[in-house]
Amino acid sequence: MLNTRTINRSWAIAMTVGIAGLWMVRAAPAQPATALPPDSAYVVVNDGHLSVDGQRQRYWSAIGKLYISAGVKASDSPDERRDKVAKARAGTDAIIARLKDLGFNSVRFWRGYANSAPYQAGDGSDADAADYFIAQAGKAGFRVWCAGMNNAGAARLEDADVIDDPATAQAWRDAIAEMSKKDKGGKIVEGWNVRSSIARFWDPRIEKIGIHNMTAVATHLNPHNGLRWCDDPTFGVWELSNEEWWMRKMVGGQWQKLPAFFRNSLIARWNAYLKAKYNDDAALTAAWGKLLEGESLASGSVLLIPTAGKSKVAVTLNDASEVAKAAVQQVDESYSREDFDPRRGADVLEFFVNLQLSHKQREAAAIKPLGKSTRLSPMIYDTGIGYEIQSQWLHQNADAVAHDAYVNGVGPTLDEAMKRVESARTEHLKDIAIQDAERISVNTGQWVNWLLKPPGISQGVPWLEHNKVEGKPFFAYETQIQQPAKYRADFPLRIAALAGIQDWDWICWHYFAPGDDVGEDPESFVRPMDITTGSHPQGYHYTFDEVQNAAMRAAGYMFRTGELSPAPKPTKFIFGRKSLYDPASMDYAGSYGKMGLDMLYTTYQYGVRIEIDPNREDDQVIGPVVKFEDRNTHNPYTPTDQITFDHKKGYLMIDSPAAKAFTGLLARYGDSVKFDGGVMLDNVSIDNPPGMYDPVGDDEKYITFALASEDGKPLGQTKAATLALVSTSFNSGFRREKINDKTVTKRGDMPVLVARVGATVQSGLLDGMSYTFRDWSMKPIGQGVVKDGKLVIPSDQPIFVVELRR
Repeated sequence: MLNTRTINRSWAIAMTVGIAGLWMVRAAPAQPATALPPDSAYVVVNDGHLSVDGQRQRYWSAIGKLYISAGVKASDSPDERRDKVAKARAGTDAIIARLKDLGFNSVRFWRGYANSAPYQAGDGSDADAADYFIAQAGKAGFRVWCAGMNNAGAARLEDADVIDDPATAQAWRDAIAEMSKKDKGGKIVEGWNVRSSIARFWDPRIEKIGIHNMTAVATHLNPHNGLRWCDDPTFGVWELSNEEWWMRKMVGGQWQKLPAFFRNSLIARWNAYLKAKYNDDAALTAAWGKLLEGESLASGSVLLIPTAGKSKVAVTLNDASEVAKAAVQQVDESYSREDFDPRRGADVLEFFVNLQLSHKQREAAAIKPLGKSTRLSPMIYDTGIGYEIQSQWLHQNADAVAHDAYVNGVGPTLDEAMKRVESARTEHLKDIAIQDAERISVNTGQWVNWLLKPPGISQGVPWLEHNKVEGKPFFAYETQIQQPAKYRADFPLRIAALAGIQDWDWICWHYFAPGDDVGEDPESFVRPMDITTGSHPQGYHYTFDEVQNAAMRAAGYMFRTGELSPAPKPTKFIFGRKSLYDPASMDYAGSYGKMGLDMLYTTYQYGVRIEIDPNREDDQVIGPVVKFEDRNTHNPYTPTDQITFDHKKGYLMIDSPAAKAFTGLLARYGDSVKFDGGVMLDNVSIDNPPGMYDPVGDDEKYITFALASEDGKPLGQTKAATLALVSTSFNSGFRREKINDKTVTKRGDMPVLVARVGATVQSGLLDGMSYTFRDWSMKPIGQGVVKDGKLVIPSDQPIFVVELRR
């Protein structure tokens, strides 16, 4: 609970909050006695990338259930509590070991918002389990991304006095009461969740409550290592909010559904913004072409319209002002964008953009000084939304840019998907709908084979590809391919290739979710694969997917050690004021105009950098492009001499001194794959187990082969390498079938049926290296030494990975 009695009176950082005046943010608690590590121990931004002690770092992250909770009860005896805590810690240690075995070196940690209250180490609380994980992960060399800090408690009636404004206190309480969660009898049981409050961006009280609670999270003292989170070098990224996507909500009109108090304060700010920009009605009329009857800056009666859809006058005027209310009482009931000059819509967007950015800057100014990690390590303002220019402008103003992308393994037919094109209102939206249909539709029976499409990690407009900003780290904060997906073993290598082209810094995989038996059962990861069968997208979980994890492990080493060179001369797309404030961008995917459609395809041929520059009017492209119209005919895509995407033959090939990979349809490519340096993949066979759903045919020979150095050195010099050779898998009994014209998916159960791949890898570079075949539980099932430049991988053994050591 936050009120003037609980707020420390040593509020120290003063910030101006629009028309609401001056208020303070709590000073950080005193430093703990533990001496802080040197600056060189922290993740910092150096020359536009992440660095520790002067060395560039790249992080491959898991997101999910990363520790085991003790599950203690109040009735537990001391011995029972101790045993439960010990068991939970053993499970957490086993998870960290598992993540390390799978090639991860970092995590995106979602439980951060829960850790703000003090507790006793070993008490078995969830906070205790979370802090134990952080301390152990740090010891193991992991870095942690602190996520979801915007899940910052609730605004309650008693918090009205967090700012000294008695004149608005009761009206604010009434508005909070209206938005609070209530029981069936109408009694308030919980205040208005700060995370879901879009008014937080302009209401000084809610903003202050959020910052107070975020401060409590950042300054939480971890008794397991003696460090406050904000001082702990284990934390490498600080995230102010996850998927807030405020601009989409605002242009979508969600603010119009708020209590009048919050609407009116927003509209008052709108009129103040226009007054500061235009001064009088004559200048405003000259800019917009016309004002509605009764609208005037003098009376503060200018309506906050247009937005994406129709807006009713009653909720777009400041009805707290009798003058404003009377002035526009004769105005028609509702309006849409088409009723106004685009310059009016542009001003609405500029107003929203300024509100959004200034709010995030105030949050950052409050959190950054709290400790050594928050000060030195990068801070991002939000995550996503990838094809919205105002969102990208927000990212561009933070320390780093963070976007995501998910893809599916199934989808509609192209004809079904193309039906959306007919309803598109403009030619631009029609092109977007065509691109969407091409991206999401099936192309191999009931499956989507992404390698048979122009390259892209997008289910429509791109979110990940084009958003790299020169001089700033780029983070993929979430990614995954959703099961069911026959063709999924290529996805990790496509991510690694894109990350190489665009020179990324952090990649997070969604979602790792082991059971509570980790640490007890040595076969705890031998479980049926997660498959989406209903509304919950369980298929984004890769925890029990041997095939994808094998490919992810090799791709992770390629990425972490920088084995793929970036595109040498990326094309630069620069967007000015007209695009940043274009009313057409109020529609989802309406940003960037025709020029923006070229960014996806250009990325995979030349690399792309994007820049939003409100100090210029028009847009500009510097460098060559692959036009939207040429997307399906341009082939192959060759962004560097190490990467080839051939969507006509359906493969991706990677060939660098430290990494060799082929993923796709070998039957369309040839009998063998030859790489530079005398490396060859030959004698490939696929053993489909009896009863497996949709076996891999000889006419496709779908495989993923990946050989990667674990230390980044060329394969002839490396001390350690990893090798993956996989195809696909299905749970026993998995089915997709039509029932009453609806596709029904049955998950199936154990055992998981894996299409095993056998082959010969020939290379003198590997001569003399010892090899170990390991199964899915990382147990050794075969060993030997590479002789005469030949390594034979059999298809009749359950090989998960091949470890090579020199």
